[in-house]
Amino acid sequence: MARPLHLITISVTVALSAYLGPLLLSHFIPSQFIQHHLTNVDLSFLLAPVLSIFRTPLTTDQRCPEHTYTTHLISLDPLLIYISNFVSQSESQSLIELSSPLMEPSPIVSRGSDSAGSQARTSWSAPLPEDSGLVNCILSRSSSFLGTLLSPGRDEMGPAQVVRYTDSQKFDLHTDWFSRPRITDEDRETGRRRLYNRVATFFVVLQSNVTEGSGETWFPKVKPITPHPTGTTAEGGRVWREHENGGLAFKPIPRNAIFWVNLMPNGTGDARTVHAGLSVKGGVKTGMNIWPRVFFGPDA
Repeated sequence: MARPLHLITISVTVALSAYLGPLLLSHFIPSQFIQHHLTNVDLSFLLAPVLSIFRTPLTTDQRCPEHTYTTHLISLDPLLIYISNFVSQSESQSLIELSSPLMEPSPIVSRGSDSAGSQARTSWSAPLPEDSGLVNCILSRSSSFLGTLLSPGRDEMGPAQVVRYTDSQKFDLHTDWFSRPRITDEDRETGRRRLYNRVATFFVVLQSNVTEGSGETWFPKVKPITPHPTGTTAEGGRVWREHENGGLAFKPIPRNAIFWVNLMPNGTGDARTVHAGLSVKGGVKTGMNIWPRVFFGPDA
């Protein structure tokens, strides 16, 4: 796959953008080196498995209201970050209202194309309108989080999608990256020679009133930086637990998000990012997916 020199900076770029410069250069640096430097600058608290760094203004778009979030570093390799307060209560409600009339059975990727009706994914979903000012503000916020991960004029944030889970609905283990990179409908119509893949994922919980212990997002192959039995944030709330079948299961908490990098440095998909939306018991869980796209090919 093309652009290996660009993609090798994925973990570095996101860590630098979300945090504080050279201390977390990338997952290629030995953990002993990271621990040594964090201790030297009296930032040893950063080694907690859920890592609260600082509150960050999210958007530079003057049309969007100022907003702040708190980041918590869960895993360096693969890179997975938990984000508290990624959207506001009013934004969450407006996104739910905007998407509700557009809901359809969720599609699933099969052999390079989307199909609906699979028992592996039983939720409802809706693409959000690209001309919505609110949606563009959220995408701008997400783009600011990515820093220089995307190349201006070549890559793009892609459309946002709202997904809704009601009682007994779920999404079995899957990855968000494509085993066969895809072409957009517009490029197919115009004959533009470029493909794309989902370099990263934001999953934002907009609403959740499900039974405790249900509706979690489970990453069976992700381990925290250091063992921590409760999975609490700096704010004191439990956000994840160690799943009985391995890995971490994240509680659906409204307005909070999980961010992870989907591609390896050479541009291939990272199998360790496999995850599932566990079955909902009672109530409703509504979330938003954002999948930033990297493009490659002769016309990229």
